[in-house]
Amino acid sequence: MEKVVVAVADDHLDELPAVLADLRQAGLVVDSVQEVLGTVTGSVDASAFGKLQAVPGVAVVQRERGFQLPPPDADVQ
Repeated sequence: MEKVVVAVADDHLDELPAVLADLRQAGLVVDSVQEVLGTVTGSVDASAFGKLQAVPGVAVVQRERGFQLPPPDADVQ
């Protein structure tokens, strides 16, 4: 499963519940919905990534990028 962030198109924000339903049907496991921002975070199988992009009302789907900070006691150079 890949973590993703989905941006809903501005002209579909009033249809957010329907867009969410379609995203779930396309395979997205929703973690959170930021209604004010028009974004949805969640996980999807890598093979279903393209299905998310094809959902009506979706502006863009991006894979989340992770990073790891060194422990507080690490010798950072």
